[in-house]
Amino acid sequence: MTTPEHPVDAGATLRPERYIAGGEAMAHEDDGKVVFVRGGIPGDEVEVTTTERKDGWSRAVVDRVVAASDERVEAPCPQRRRGCGGCDWQELAVASQLPHKLEIVRDAFRRTAKLPDARMEQGAAVAPESYRTTIRVVGGADGRASYRADRSHDLVSAEGCLIAHPALRDLVDRIVVPDGLEVTLRTSVATGERTARWDRRRGAVTGFPGDVAVGAGAVLTEQVAGHDFRVSAGSFFQSGPRAAQLLVDAVRRAAPELASAEAVLDAYAGVGLFAAAVTDPSAYVVTVESSRTAVADAEHNLAGRRASIELGQVGRWRRPDGLALDVAIADPARSGLGRPGTAALVSAGAPVVVLVSCDPVAAARDAALLHQQGYRHDGTEVLDLFPHTHHVECVTRFVAA
Repeated sequence: MTTPEHPVDAGATLRPERYIAGGEAMAHEDDGKVVFVRGGIPGDEVEVTTTERKDGWSRAVVDRVVAASDERVEAPCPQRRRGCGGCDWQELAVASQLPHKLEIVRDAFRRTAKLPDARMEQGAAVAPESYRTTIRVVGGADGRASYRADRSHDLVSAEGCLIAHPALRDLVDRIVVPDGLEVTLRTSVATGERTARWDRRRGAVTGFPGDVAVGAGAVLTEQVAGHDFRVSAGSFFQSGPRAAQLLVDAVRRAAPELASAEAVLDAYAGVGLFAAAVTDPSAYVVTVESSRTAVADAEHNLAGRRASIELGQVGRWRRPDGLALDVAIADPARSGLGRPGTAALVSAGAPVVVLVSCDPVAAARDAALLHQQGYRHDGTEVLDLFPHTHHVECVTRFVAA
């Protein structure tokens, strides 16, 4: 039985032991029951308030650090110190973030995929500052572009955001946003172009410099792995071009067969990043994507290539008769492939599958599903594309058994 949402216990002292998926730290009460501690760092001794109790486990938030872990630092961003909820790991030393994320992924594969011996390796990380070239802000009562506070509907000004690209920080300082209206801002490192998108039915955002393209039809050009990519304001793109480059490199390492592959599936293809950047220019590529704007971008980005660019749900896709695929790549949303996406990949019949995952538990679930369908786990590389947050990316190779 769950207790009410208001605090049920305050003043308990706990010692967080390790991180779990979702970014909380796990501790144990004196009777052995598990507590998930928000704001705790392994090695801390903290006083907490319990916010939720269920049979066998509970959740708590840190009230006071009694003794700090060697890995605890002061949050480097002033907005985090004022309560911004965007970067929940800023109090953890940068050098410790990726190693902890590796252990979170390892634990998820052990517990969820039942793969205790899954081969894991620590990959690269983007720079911990100014790496985000897409941010979403919300208007405060004063019209300032803001972020939501930690565990609250309150707002904290986005001014000076540590992880936003300087070209976006400039926009944050300039624009006036109606109260409660969300605005997505994006810039290109390659060209300096900037775009902004919001629901115009909910109000007008003012203060944009003349170079900013506004609306769902606005586009910019970004460069990754020597390729130019058109990215519409309404299309998904990685946290920045450096993150996209690290993923491209990891996918190439996961499937060296891509260098000579004659036909490749890129599922959840977005703007065609992998189809363009990891395949030989002579290869035939099949992309499947449900976003109309992203499909339009992919058609532009793959112009001149032998390609089938398909608009639709990956879970409904099946390999056409007569098509032999050498490698299948999938980069699903946070929820993962699930059974429909797994069925689509299995139908591809490729001897090698590369799965790009942005949630460790979803990655482990998908690994289990692929294993059930005859694909063997053959290594996972863990990347940090979102420093100062608990979010983690991993690239996993599977081979047909």
